Amino acid sequence: MLKNILHIPYFIYVTVLFVSLILLSFPITLLLLLFPTKIKDYGMFWLMKITSNIWFFCMGVLTINYNRTKIDKSKSYLITPNHQSFIDAAIIYTSIGQIFKTLGKIEIEKTPIYGIIYKTVVVTVDRSSMTARANSLRKMKKELDEGKSIVVFPEGTFPNEPNSLLSPFQAGGFALALMQEVDVLPILFIDSANRLHPSKLLQFTPGRNRAVYLPPIDVKKFDKKDSEGLKTFAQIYMQQCLDYIRKDGTKSAWEFGILYQQDYFNSKITNV
Repeated sequence: MLKNILHIPYFIYVTVLFVSLILLSFPITLLLLLFPTKIKDYGMFWLMKITSNIWFFCMGVLTINYNRTKIDKSKSYLITPNHQSFIDAAIIYTSIGQIFKTLGKIEIEKTPIYGIIYKTVVVTVDRSSMTARANSLRKMKKELDEGKSIVVFPEGTFPNEPNSLLSPFQAGGFALALMQEVDVLPILFIDSANRLHPSKLLQFTPGRNRAVYLPPIDVKKFDKKDSEGLKTFAQIYMQQCLDYIRKDGTKSAWEFGILYQQDYFNSKITNV
């Protein structure tokens, strides 16, 4: 009973803190809009990173990143985190080290104040027409050509209740990875649904928030037109690693991922 009562003032505190940080970020965003694109993009990346880390620290959320130092930050990736909660949009900034742009819905641009910040860090997807979708694809290709990574939540959305199974992946981002020959970098957010339940916004809780990097997927091992095959492999691979972590912990998740990929691609060669 006491725990349920304490959820309310904590949620109010978290919400006021979030709104305050957005309002403080807004004039900095307006200032950065005056600079050339490269300076603006790097400035906004660090602004979002600092803001997200401050928010989590003040909430009592401890960010822990596993295997991040094993990733080559000089490369561009299609980064594919699993999606469990609203706070995943902040976790990408506390967990990902290299500059990136996120794929996001164009409708959020209309949000007062936040919408201006949003469209500076997101490649918006407009599905209203073939022309609009093609324009979104060109924007993503441009960001990759400039050395940035693209973050895509391949599940598209998250379920109302935490689920042990990943939701079906969408193929669009994987087609882009094949086209641009950038490796897929999966990340597993283990605790975000525990910190903020997807359907119970009042039950925000402090605690650890783990992000586990998995060995990247080499897209050159797939046919350039086989986005469906790459998507299917990525989903099964991430699910197997997630199941392993839930059973055996994070310590050997990287080694498990390497062995899983080796076994898969060796079996493909054997069966040819």
